[in-house]
Amino acid sequence: MPNTYYDQFSKLPQSKMAQAISDLTYLYEETKVPKKHYEQHLSKTIVELMESSVELNLLNTYYSMLKDLQVQNPKWFFQAILCLDLKINPSTIKPSEHQAIEMVWNDFIKQKKPKIMDIEVLAQFQKFEKNGLKGE
Repeated sequence: MPNTYYDQFSKLPQSKMAQAISDLTYLYEETKVPKKHYEQHLSKTIVELMESSVELNLLNTYYSMLKDLQVQNPKWFFQAILCLDLKINPSTIKPSEHQAIEMVWNDFIKQKKPKIMDIEVLAQFQKFEKNGLKGE
């Protein structure tokens, strides 16, 4: 079987491996990524790499729970999120706060808004997702 680039690459020391990755990245639309960036990632321990995986698994658990709650009762889900944002504890809610939350829910469903999250927060997410840390 012929010797491949990977066969040679996997035998490189970390520093040369980082440079090789940087060189390969440049070949894609002349994208410049410094060798140092890859060295930092290659020097991470397995534990550090697993932390982000664990974080994503926990996020998925939260997402699943919230999605189930939203499907079961959209009104209560919306009102609970509103209480969190306003720092209102439903067990000690004032009658005026309860009435206001009910009115906000009624306005929300009348307007048939497609999103619960504030439009500015959603726009910020889309900006960062599209442009990375530059956010522009």
